[in-house]
Amino acid sequence: MKFEVDVAGRQRTVGVDRAAEGGKFRVVVDGQVHELEAQPTALGLSVVFQAGGRSLDAAATERSGGEWLIQLPHLDVAVVVDGQRHARGRQNRAGADGEQRVTAPMPGRVLRVLVKPGDKVEHRQGLLVVEAMKMENELTAPKAGTVTEVAVTEGSSVEAGRLLVVIE
Repeated sequence: MKFEVDVAGRQRTVGVDRAAEGGKFRVVVDGQVHELEAQPTALGLSVVFQAGGRSLDAAATERSGGEWLIQLPHLDVAVVVDGQRHARGRQNRAGADGEQRVTAPMPGRVLRVLVKPGDKVEHRQGLLVVEAMKMENELTAPKAGTVTEVAVTEGSSVEAGRLLVVIE
């Protein structure tokens, strides 16, 4: 399978093919080949690179419209997979401009609330910061709009899927 992936504004072409056995994959990023093994864990994926045996633990949480939050040790990265395809789909869907509900991608604690009801926000603007897995994760607006509800306060514990913010 081939994907167009936007990482921090930089477009990359990624191909992923499953090897014949188990969790082994051949991943091609902008023409560079990587052989790896990926196994699910309680928090996401454990990835072992065949060359050199390096390992990396990552959690991937889908937000909306092809946007994913990838959490690596000491680094969170927002990526958009096949963003143009998702954008075309949003343009063709009735009601796509309606209410957007931002939910907790995983259990954690709200460290900071960056918006309040009535605030105007831009697409990908920070809404709040949640600490999960000993990492701070800034959750961002899935679209431009007006904040109509903030359902949590600083210091709140949240479970995965809990409503955090509503944007109209």
